[in-house]
Amino acid sequence: MGSLARDARRWLFGRSITAILTGIVLLAALPAMVVILTSSFEARRQAEAQALEEMRNLTRSLAAIQDGIATQARLLLAALLHTGEVRERNLPASNRLFTGLLAEHPELSDIFLTDAAGRVIASGLPASLGVNLSDRGYFQDAMASRGLDVSEFILGRATGKPILAFAMADQESGDTPSGVIGLSYYLEGYTRFLGGLELPPHARVTLLDRNGLRMVAHPMIPEFPLGQPATRHIWERCRNSANDQGFFIDARWTGETGLFTYARLRLAPNLPPYMTVLASSNQGDVFRNANAQLRRGLVSAFVAMFLALAIARLAGRAAIGRGVASLADAAARLAGGDLAARAVPGDGSLEVRRLGESFNAMAEALQARDRELARAVVALSKMRAMLSNILESMPSAIIGLDETGHVTHINGTASHLFGLDAQAAMGSQAAESLPLLAGYMHSVERALRERRALVVEKLPLPRGGDTHFLDMLLYPLIANGAEGVVIRFDDVTDRERALEEKTILLKEIHHRVKNNLQIILSFIGLQAEDAENPAEQDRLRRLEIRIRSMALVHQQLYNHEDIAAIDLDEYLRTLTEGVLRIYSEVAKRLRLTLETEPVRLPLDKAVPCGLLLGELLTNACKHAFPGERTGNLRVGCRREGDRAVIWVEDDGRGLPPGLRHDAAGTMGMTLLTELARQLEGEAVVTRPPGGGLRFEVTFPLARAPETASPDSRTAAPEAAAGALPPAGHRAATGLGPGSG
Repeated sequence: MGSLARDARRWLFGRSITAILTGIVLLAALPAMVVILTSSFEARRQAEAQALEEMRNLTRSLAAIQDGIATQARLLLAALLHTGEVRERNLPASNRLFTGLLAEHPELSDIFLTDAAGRVIASGLPASLGVNLSDRGYFQDAMASRGLDVSEFILGRATGKPILAFAMADQESGDTPSGVIGLSYYLEGYTRFLGGLELPPHARVTLLDRNGLRMVAHPMIPEFPLGQPATRHIWERCRNSANDQGFFIDARWTGETGLFTYARLRLAPNLPPYMTVLASSNQGDVFRNANAQLRRGLVSAFVAMFLALAIARLAGRAAIGRGVASLADAAARLAGGDLAARAVPGDGSLEVRRLGESFNAMAEALQARDRELARAVVALSKMRAMLSNILESMPSAIIGLDETGHVTHINGTASHLFGLDAQAAMGSQAAESLPLLAGYMHSVERALRERRALVVEKLPLPRGGDTHFLDMLLYPLIANGAEGVVIRFDDVTDRERALEEKTILLKEIHHRVKNNLQIILSFIGLQAEDAENPAEQDRLRRLEIRIRSMALVHQQLYNHEDIAAIDLDEYLRTLTEGVLRIYSEVAKRLRLTLETEPVRLPLDKAVPCGLLLGELLTNACKHAFPGERTGNLRVGCRREGDRAVIWVEDDGRGLPPGLRHDAAGTMGMTLLTELARQLEGEAVVTRPPGGGLRFEVTFPLARAPETASPDSRTAAPEAAAGALPPAGHRAATGLGPGSG
């Protein structure tokens, strides 16, 4: 055993140093190569799994979105069946209702109502009236199942465009359906929605109806038009699968191997699928990145091995002889003034290595002292240049003026921004070189006189066919007996546009809050109609009025440009009409007089003011005119300085004798008192000469900001504040993917 070890050592150390180093390097590189190859194969496996998971997630997401569309359609159709217009077969009112819904939801093709024979008797599209839908499969299935049904791929008879229709049987009048109510979506809305998604680059999405016909395909391929059957063997695998979701690998129409994920959608677990969501991709495209990563790993491993061998051979040849040669060469270069000269540490004897280390330490000390001297010179040069270049390095446009208004400095940003010739403008009057400053020279004098900084916000600057906005800051300069003003211009165009985008987002939020409150109102209306107890009906009516008063606030904020206030006169008229529609049996006996003036009501006052008006109108309709008594109802608002006045007056029976409004313990009176307190207002109850009751509330309004002249808009920076720009457009909303 000992002889074998000696022979191995003799053989190993009897080799050349090049061979020894080559072997050592190969042994050292071997674990790294194994790690590279292992990591590459694992990365390929993870890339394959990630690609499959992306396609599964895409299919599940689209299926969930379509389930949401079907649920929304079911709820909307059920809500429409319970409206008075549809339930009472008031066809003109139903047409108006359907037309209004179509205007709010452009993704919808039509909303229609048919009789039992399938003839359209009410529709949001006038061209659909009288069309016979009895041959449509969804009409027949809805009548037969007496529930909700969905169409296959069809073309709308009024629009001629591909649509997807939902229909629900109308059984309100008895056991036999009296017809169906339905709505249809433009399938092109699905295409736009898919086009707006960030799909994997290798994915293609197809929506198939219950018969396997293509309803939507993205991206579109001319060889596969809409309305035609899907590839037969692919459709058979989706239709015959035991699960509603899954994936499989099969041949594509091009002959290449493809990956397919699918999800079948049902209106109920016991019903057959009405739609199949299919996502597909070429397997080669899915795994291309993984294969490329594997190839890169293999190439890296072989390159690392080649470099290791090359380095080993070079190191072996240079192991001994180059130590002394390197030291001699470094000494010669150092003597010639090259302070960066260093001896390369050799693999020779201990003395040679120590000599090289001592030489390098000496050269390092010399070079360090030389660097210190160079740094001192550079620092002095930078200090001298800093004061003259500091303004040039600023991203803001800087213009310096002396106390007489003459230009003393213009940096490069200002020259580029205003198109100025810096040399020509130096020494000239500021208003002559830059006409933009002509209207603000009084502000320059004021900043210098008062020794304080001023700011002017949102100066418009036409530039390149667009308008930019600048903030101008005026800084008084007093140094070494020289006085002047430094003017800084900052481009705030992006900030102003961001504020505009936030304003649009706030309007969208108000729109969605209004829509949600409208849905709540629909449910409350349904409950009120089903309630048999008059007391319960009255409570639901009062609740509906309170919610309606809040919903109208969000509706006005969405419909108007100003999102900080509402028009009180318009709001009062709309709310009064809504309350009288709820109490229609009383409204028929009243003569309404509206006495309104334009009043801008701040947002923080809008909701309590609306609730207060709703309570007053409710009390007047409920208590002032009992039995068949007729009378007059006066509602109004006006502005008195910085305060607003609202009132509701009737000539009804008034308060019962001996009853004081402020002593009444009812919820209504308590709520009126609390709402008046929230408005920081004063409530006054009087009895008009003709009898009845007048409730008047006076409360303060927030003072609106005044428009300033160019010079009066300046202010100290700590007091300056920008204003939100007006919203430029209205964000689109809708139901389902077609709204995008």
